[in-house]
Amino acid sequence: SISIVAFFMMKPTHPRPRKSPSLFPQGPAPSHQNDSATQQAQSVTTSLLRTKNMMQQELERVSSLNTTINDDGALLNSTKEEHIGMGGTMKGARGVLRKLGRQDVRDAVILRCAIIFYWMVVAYVLWSRIKVPFLP
Repeated sequence: SISIVAFFMMKPTHPRPRKSPSLFPQGPAPSHQNDSATQQAQSVTTSLLRTKNMMQQELERVSSLNTTINDDGALLNSTKEEHIGMGGTMKGARGVLRKLGRQDVRDAVILRCAIIFYWMVVAYVLWSRIKVPFLP
């Protein structure tokens, strides 16, 4: 069995964490390294500004598109309500048109019967006034 003192005297089996190299080294940096870092920072800044501008333009475009869609949706809803409102009018108009169609057919039948009756009267008058020998 291991004593408690011996246990603490043993070397650890896991390695100690090492210090990682710093991203910003201590001390003065060489000037060529500083210039390159400045250029990279400017390049990144320019790229970020372009990205910001593109995102702002896209946001404006989407905003105007959203406004257009909302306006079109409101127009469609009003058109739908108007169409629903005209449904009753259309049904009434359809009924009146059917009634007019039936009346037109009835008038045509009456007119034909009147014409036939007229020619029958004309034929009777002629038959009674002018005696044709071969007709009874």
